[in-house]
Amino acid sequence: MQAQCNTTRAAGRLYTHRNTLLRQLDRADQLLPKPLEDNTVKVAVALDLLQWRGSD
Repeated sequence: MQAQCNTTRAAGRLYTHRNTLLRQLDRADQLLPKPLEDNTVKVAVALDLLQWRGSD
């Protein structure tokens, strides 16, 4: 989300290959009840909340 939905930029920030990131995003779409593309704001907020809470 911080890469403004730019997969090339996001892959660089995550130190992974762009195709790997695309496969992971495709898998997320399969697991989520609605497509990630239609819920980017909600997913971004949820991820931010998890980050603020810290990993337990």
